[in-house]
Parts: sequence; structure tokens; C-alpha cells
Amino acid sequence: MLVRSCYQSRVKWVAAGLCSVLLAGCVTTEQSLAPIDTSNFELEPTHAFLTAKVRHFGISDYSIDFNGLSGQLDFDADDPVQSAVSIQIDAAALETNFPDPEGKAEWETELATGGRFLDGENFPTVTFVSTRIEQTGAFTGTLTGDLNLRGVTRPVTLDVMFNGTATSPLDGGRRRVGFNANGTFNRSDFGMGALSQFVSDEVRVEFSGEFIEPAR
Repeated sequence: MLVRSCYQSRVKWVAAGLCSVLLAGCVTTEQSLAPIDTSNFELEPTHAFLTAKVRHFGISDYSIDFNGLSGQLDFDADDPVQSAVSIQIDAAALETNFPDPEGKAEWETELATGGRFLDGENFPTVTFVSTRIEQTGAFTGTLTGDLNLRGVTRPVTLDVMFNGTATSPLDGGRRRVGFNANGTFNRSDFGMGALSQFVSDEVRVEFSGEFIEPAR
């Protein structure tokens, strides 16, 4: 019976692997701006990742993952630096690496809603709206925008990498564009000076995500 169960399990894994290979073979990807024309794209939340990091005791990076993301990209094919992007972040949808489940829930609630930190009860949404794009290479650039956090707005500049385009029959042939971005800001600029004796003022943000054409 155990042998039969193991055999069936192995067959399922092989079938799943073959399916993945076949689907991957249907995906068309390219690191080129050529396939894109002027269009509006929406952030695809299943494949959007944002992490904020602070230095803890000066010896390690403490990470917070934000899972509630939405966004819009208005792409200008004739002049890409005239494109515009906006991102919305749900302050309450965050996660940390806290080992104790009860302590984890309490700590993450404090980070999301506490007045010392994101103060999500009063400011439930963090936003970033682009104001300037500069191209620094064939697929790299800088993206400057207004970050609104805790009701305070400050300019933040990110280094951006264009990863390419992709189409898949799973999306009905709709195009995707992918980017990585990273940058820094000081949390004290937004009224968050708590625990300054333990963690850095500088916050490093890392983003990777896909924008997809809306369904027609």
C-alpha cells in the first residue's frame, strides 16, 4: 500500500512538472522596449513584492514585507521618461519574521497601527506618485516621486531596472512588464524616530513587480 501511495505521489509530481514546463514554453519574454506601445498597466498583486529594511544594532538587516499593494503604470512608448507610475500600500498588510505566533500578531499590529510607527489607524494607506523619470542606461533609470507616509510627503528617488516584457496564454495574451527598484529614505523625515537607539534612521526599500494590461 505504501509503495502504491509513493508511486501515485511520484506520478502527480511528474505530471505537475511536465505541465509547468509546457506552460513555460508558451510564455514569450524579452528584455526590450520594442514590443510595448503606449498603454496603461495595472500592478499584478500576485507578483508584486515590497520589503523595507532597517539596520538592527548596526549588525543585521531587519525586514518587513508589505503584501497589500496596488498600482498603475501609464507608459509612454514614444518617450519613456514621460511615463508615470503610482503605488498604493496597505499599511495594515505587513509581515515580519517573528517566531511566536501570539507575539507576532501583537508586534505586527503595533507596527501597522501604533503611533510610533506607521499609524495605520489614522493613515491606512502609504502612497508613492512619480514626479520625474531619468534614463541612465538601456534598461536602467532613476524614478523620483512623492512618498506620502503618516500624512507627510517627501521626495524619494529609486534606482530602477526594466526586466522585460512577457505574454502568456494564461493571461489571454495580455502583456506584462517587470521592474526592480530600490532606494532609501530616513524614517525620521516622516515622524518615526522610535527605537533610534536600536535601529537605523535610514530605511532601505526593495521592490520587484509585474504590471499587466487590464482585461479587455
